[in-house]
Amino acid sequence: MRHRHSRTGSLALAAILGMTALAAFSAPAASADTGGVTETALPVADVVPVGIAAGADGGAWFAANAGGIGHVDAGGKVTEYPVPDNSQKLAGIPDGMATGSDGTVWFTDLSGVVPRVGRVDAATGKSTLYELPTTGDVNFANAQVSDITAGQNGAMWFTGGYSGALGRIDPSGNVTAYATGLAPATVTLGPDQAVWFTDKSGSIGRLDPATGAVTSYQTPSGGNGSPALGGIVAGPDGRLWFTEPGVSKVGSIDPATHEIQEYGTPIADSRPFGIAAGKDGRLWVTESATSNVASVDPVSGAIQEYGLPKTLSAPAEITAAPGGDLWITEPGRGLIGRFDPSAPPAANPNPAVPAFSPGAYPNGAAAFMNRCPAGQICQTQVTTGGTVTIGSFKQTLPAGAIRITGYLGAADGTGDPVLAPPVVGQQLESAPVDVPGGLIGQLPLIGPILGQSPAAMWDVNKLTVTQSLNGPIHVSLDGGGIGAKASLNIHLNNQLLGSSCVIGPLNASLSPTFSAGSPAFDDSISWIAAQISISAPVAVPAAKGCGPFGILDGVINQMMGLPSPESKNSMSLTGVLSLAGGINPSNVPVGLAPSATAKAKASQFLKKARTAKKPAHVAKAPKKVTLRLKARH
Repeated sequence: MRHRHSRTGSLALAAILGMTALAAFSAPAASADTGGVTETALPVADVVPVGIAAGADGGAWFAANAGGIGHVDAGGKVTEYPVPDNSQKLAGIPDGMATGSDGTVWFTDLSGVVPRVGRVDAATGKSTLYELPTTGDVNFANAQVSDITAGQNGAMWFTGGYSGALGRIDPSGNVTAYATGLAPATVTLGPDQAVWFTDKSGSIGRLDPATGAVTSYQTPSGGNGSPALGGIVAGPDGRLWFTEPGVSKVGSIDPATHEIQEYGTPIADSRPFGIAAGKDGRLWVTESATSNVASVDPVSGAIQEYGLPKTLSAPAEITAAPGGDLWITEPGRGLIGRFDPSAPPAANPNPAVPAFSPGAYPNGAAAFMNRCPAGQICQTQVTTGGTVTIGSFKQTLPAGAIRITGYLGAADGTGDPVLAPPVVGQQLESAPVDVPGGLIGQLPLIGPILGQSPAAMWDVNKLTVTQSLNGPIHVSLDGGGIGAKASLNIHLNNQLLGSSCVIGPLNASLSPTFSAGSPAFDDSISWIAAQISISAPVAVPAAKGCGPFGILDGVINQMMGLPSPESKNSMSLTGVLSLAGGINPSNVPVGLAPSATAKAKASQFLKKARTAKKPAHVAKAPKKVTLRLKARH
């Protein structure tokens, strides 16, 4: 399958990133200990860290849905690594992560196009990927592999979602696929050495690896709410403990008697998801709708909640390190957290954000969702890299260059809906970027040499680039889908050029591409995040207002080759799109509400991305197939 262009809903608004990419800034990672929790910020928060595994060095590895994989060392240093494209030349969607019994770190690929599991070389960050079979009696077609856990002798167990399969892979790449007759979501190894897993419909499954026999046990509340079940782990009391995010409960099942007990969280609509056993003998849970963590007493079932330093961080997964610390991912703000369970977070519990439907559909919210009015289609986009060429001028972009945020608004005089500015913060966020070599570095032929000379360091030579919108961003609705139209001014800032040197307006109508082929919705979060790429030409007019009375216009135009037709300009950018319903209680300003038609089309995209594709048939257990997979690097 080739890259597929999406012209649907607010996703197409990602095209505007290409128009603003000349300005860039890098957000360095930083760690801070606040109230007993050490939180490390990722360079680009939008990559959505979900899965997490403790490393042998005292740090942790994480899987970023809209990025790659990364490592946080004990001192808070973040190193991120790309994941190789799959055999269809599409990006992966890293999701679940776990450390094997031999210390090896593994992760899953949520892609519904090419399901994979991967192994990480801790020394280099390099991944070895194994593509799972999608044909045969038992396979992983449309799997969206979401969770993985350690088995015996270095082997790993992973879930196959709506493929109905559960898998085991050994260090050599031998994979055994087991038919379950269910839809496995999360998995753990039980004290009885059976494989226990949650089912997307709300039951707990048990697989006997020796025979392939599967037994399922329906939870009292599991058929209600969405997602029905979250994580599962073996507890210190010999029971299997699991979360029920859809109804805000934590449950347990006795592997011998199959008795199931459920306990509601003190704060309603808390949406508990991740779960881990702590060194203190308690179970620890993340609450994505409250930005809390909670402890569970395995004897009494009593639940105590603790507030994380930042609200709207939507904590997802949690894991215990060998030393006893607990690591968590906070995809709502792009954070990795760590705390000692014997000295839990000191803040009071945070309240829950408004639920989709109180008591049944709690809403885990990311920070960007609070920038748009409640009930509106909210989106934010950020560049993660790429290059822009305009005439003879070329700029390489660092991660985190530009952010565009807004919600689908009403149509203006053009007849097209407008991307309305957010109610919190600015629509276009960026910072000046230094152009390497300054002014003299742009001179034809000799510029690259002069740009390395001492003269390049003079203040009068310093050149920075900023940008501004030249008008509203339009969303075009037609029979072929929805696109984006934008107009931008680029500002060249230099002592000689003054403050009015502008290239623009630049007008473009572009559509992005899903780097992974399509977005994948992860049950542990409540919004859509996807890697995107943009590659398109744009015509660029001549510069104007450069120097006193524009006397340097000609110099700048000659240096940069302006005006420049589409054929001589190119944009090759990568970014992350995040899309969800807004949660800010602010009223929509008068005249900015979108039409019913526009909102319905955008809402349809949200619904489609959140709806998993169920198979027409799931093979009944017991049935298993063993294959030797080819490693891909």
